Order: sequence, then structure tokens, then C-alpha cells
Amino acid sequence: MKWKRWLYLTHRWLGIGMCLLVVMWFASGVVMMYVGFPSLTVAERLAGLPGLQASTIRVTPENLTRSINADDSIKSLRLSSILGRPAYLLETVSGLQKIQFADSGEYLRSISESQALKAAQVYQQFLDIDSTQTATVLDRVDMDQWTVSGSLHKHRPLYKVALHDPASTRLYISSVTGEVVRDTNRNERFWNWLGANLHWIYPMQLRRHVSVWHWVIVVLSLIGLVSIFTGTIAGFMRLRLRKRYRGKDVTPYRGMMKWHHLLGLGCMFFLTTFMFSGLMSMNPWSLFTPNQSYADLQQRIRGTKEPVDQQKQLLRLQDHLQQFPGVKEIHWQWLGGKTYHVAMSAAYDYQTILHNNWHGKEELLGRVRRSVINTMESYHAETRLVEEQKLDRYDLYYYSHHERRKPLPVLRLRFDNTDQSWLYIDVKSGEIIAHQTRLHRIQRWLYNGLHSLDFTFLIYHRPLWDVIVVVLSILGLSFSIISIVIGWRRLVRW
Repeated sequence: MKWKRWLYLTHRWLGIGMCLLVVMWFASGVVMMYVGFPSLTVAERLAGLPGLQASTIRVTPENLTRSINADDSIKSLRLSSILGRPAYLLETVSGLQKIQFADSGEYLRSISESQALKAAQVYQQFLDIDSTQTATVLDRVDMDQWTVSGSLHKHRPLYKVALHDPASTRLYISSVTGEVVRDTNRNERFWNWLGANLHWIYPMQLRRHVSVWHWVIVVLSLIGLVSIFTGTIAGFMRLRLRKRYRGKDVTPYRGMMKWHHLLGLGCMFFLTTFMFSGLMSMNPWSLFTPNQSYADLQQRIRGTKEPVDQQKQLLRLQDHLQQFPGVKEIHWQWLGGKTYHVAMSAAYDYQTILHNNWHGKEELLGRVRRSVINTMESYHAETRLVEEQKLDRYDLYYYSHHERRKPLPVLRLRFDNTDQSWLYIDVKSGEIIAHQTRLHRIQRWLYNGLHSLDFTFLIYHRPLWDVIVVVLSILGLSFSIISIVIGWRRLVRW
């Protein structure tokens, strides 16, 4: 029958074309379990900053906030340190970034090579990184292998600085804000050539063209699925459990082909979920893009900024810095147009500086709750709150894993609307830190669940998670290596 011939031929040649890629995906996936792609964590960024001193904060950000256009609005405003000096960093919804030093009121227009070197030296000093010689600027790059992330676009070009320490640390300094935005070391760079760069097919020359890279992954995943499906059908067609081959064998094949047949059927479910979940990670055809914009939701909750007594605000900040030494950053937050602040000393170590008329965090949380409900209802008249719960433990959709820590406790609000939205509010700061829609929750299972095995009974019982993922990866790797041998033999004969 012709369809059988086409079935076998499709599986054969797609399998030959994909077997090397599948080996690469399984092997690199194990590496990624323990060495992630280089990034600057919140803990590292804050640890590399000097503490804010009350005596050096002499101006308010009023002139800075007034300088933005009327048709634009503030996305974020924080008091941090740039080049070892206190500075306000403002970013607008349109992407505009402005920096003003808090000790003198002068604006930072651009970052020179010498200033980038100074920023790196400050970071090195506060992280106490020993080096054999003075840090040097290696290059000014728009993008390289370790800075392909879209989150860095607003900071390009970047200064690449070598610290000449035993770990061979490289820092990337924003030419816009002067901040350290990425760090790498020799160990990360080596293992990522065997891990993320292979697993994500991440060469910089391809990754810089986001749409092309996206469709390369989608098409390869689809080809892999077709190869698995055709192999599964052919495998069951050639399997005999009753009238066996040669009186005892369930497969007509011998040697490597026998292993390929039996191991393929044994691994078919895992192979299918692995390939399918990899496809789902790309959000193909925008399957998991919700109707409601999270950024728009946050902007509505914040409201229109009301005038603030700047002198009182300055005194309040100075007073807080005197009471709580060691604060590294202060973030401005708005709720219904009113301002309050979150002072951060380290990752997930912060205090909330409330509005003058607010009495404690319970009132703040109550105000956030009411504002969120009113904003959600303004999207659609039939929206209603169906559940609210304070969580002291993670749930199935808000959880920490793979070094991505999230704060607790949180208030979870569940809404009955078109997106079936769940919002998570940090109890300590009143900040909305997560927004889950029905589509996000589906993707969580189809991608994180099936690809990384992010099931709570596994991720909270390590090394059980490690053992299961590694064993399955070894099975997939063994099957793929056998496929390479069979494919090579077929090519030699052909």
C-alpha cells in the first residue's frame, strides 16, 4: 500500500534529519538544569550598590517627572546609585529613560568609557571581587552572545568590562544609565556553549533576528512531532504480541533497529510531550496571548499622579534612610494617584514607606485590593471577584523553581471575566507581582509542566526531580544516539 510506504519514508528521512538535533536538545537540557543562561539577579545587582546616605539626598525628582511629555506617563521611578552617587532613574511608558543625580540635581546625558569603567569598579568593590589587575574596558558592543535578551535593548550599546579576577568575570554596563546590567564568568560561558546556546539554538547571529529565530524553533519542533507521530504509527504496525516473528520476537528487526523499535515505543509518550512542550514555549501563533494588557491594568491601578509636597517627601526619605541604614534602592509606587515608597536593602528584604494619611500595611493592602477590583470591573461590567485568599505557601501557578524566587505571603484575587484573571499582590509592599490568565495557566502545564516537569510533588522534593529528569533525558539521549547510528548506516548505503 502506497500510504504505508510514504509513512515509512517520511519517518525515515525526517528522523535522519532531526536525530542530531534531538541528541543536542536532551544533552544540553541536562546542563541547563544546573547552569542557567547568564543574568544579573536582583540579589547581585543590589549587592553591588553602595548604601544610600540621607545626607547626600539633597534634591527631589520633581523636575525630572515634570520633564516628560504630557502624552507620556511614568512606568517606573527609583532612587539608586549611579557611578557611586545617588541618582533618580525614571522610565516612561514610551521607553524614554532619564537620570538625575540626587546630590546635585544635574542630569546624566550619556555614559563615557571612563564612566563605564568607574561603574564596574564600584560594583567590584561592593561585591569584594579580588583581581590581579585593574578592570579594563574590552569593547563597546551593540550585542554579543551573552546580551541577546530583549530586556537589554533599552540599554544598548553596552560597555564590556573585564575585572581580571580568578573567575574571569565580564560586566556589561548600560551606555544609557551607567548601571551594571549583565555579568558572566568563565564557568557560565563554558557550560552555556554546551547548555542554553545549544538547547535554544541561540547563536547571536540568529537570535538577533527575533522573528526568524522564533519560526526556526517552531518549524523544527513541528518536524520533530511529525517524525515522532509517523514513527509511533509505524512502530505499532510492526509490533506483534501474539503471532510473533520467528516464534518469539515481537519485532521483525534485529540489532540497532530492534533497539530503535522497542525503545522508541517505550519512550514515545515522553518524546512527544518533550517536543510538544518545546513548541508551546514559543507561544506559536500567539495562542497564549490574553485579551487584557497587564501593563495597561497596572497603569490604571496606579491612577493619575497627584501633586505631592516635595519638601515633605524629601524629609520623609531622609528620615527613613537615617532610621534604616543599608537601604540600597527606593522605588516609587502609585496607588490611585497617591505616592508611597518601597525601600530595598537586598533581594526580598524591604520596608514600605507609606503615604502620610495611611495607617499601616493592612490599610495599604486594603486600598490595593479595592483599586484592583474597581479597575478589573471597569474593563467589563460583568467582571466579579469570585475568591480572595492570603497565601503563605506557593500554589500551582505562583511558585519558585530554577533559582527564580518569588516573595511570600501574597494575596490572590480570582476574577470571573473573559480572561479568568488571577492577580497576586505582595502583602508587604502592596505591589501586583503576577497576573495569570486562563491562557497563562494552560501554557504553564503545556510548557513548564511537560518540558521542565514543574510539578509540585517533584520540585519541592529534590533530588527526586533531578533524578527523574536526568533518567528521562538519558533514555531520550540513548534513543537519539541509536537513531544517529541507524541514520548514518542508511545514508552510507544510499
